[in-house]
Amino acid sequence: MDKQQWAAEQKQFNDTSRYRDIMDSPRHVSRAHLPMPQVDRAGQFAPFAALTGYKELLDQTAKRYANKDYLSHDQLTALNKKIKALAAQRPWPTVKLTYFNGASGYYESFTGQLVNVDWRRQRLRFRDGTSIVIRNLREINTVT
Repeated sequence: MDKQQWAAEQKQFNDTSRYRDIMDSPRHVSRAHLPMPQVDRAGQFAPFAALTGYKELLDQTAKRYANKDYLSHDQLTALNKKIKALAAQRPWPTVKLTYFNGASGYYESFTGQLVNVDWRRQRLRFRDGTSIVIRNLREINTVT
């Protein structure tokens, strides 16, 4: 764990100000149940051992997404208006777009004929079967 991550975790987990009202309260001891043996208490967390390697997977994904520039709210609103205008055109237009490819971690260009805008899944679908997430778009323009 690097120093920056350590400092962030210390700041997050050492702030107990939210719990001042219960800090000095006595711990509840059940009259109906005996305390759980220590071996059983540790065993209840065993299923999380299956997540070995999960942190490394998250770190790899974070490295890929380090190159992504997220659009501001205004930019995203303007992009959505442009997509709505394109979706209203018939026949469906051919568009050229720049989008972030999460698999490669870089921005890529794509040109294709738009056939569907799936607002529920937040995706653009194209004639060749390509599907691109709207939030990954940087720009979109019609091809003349």
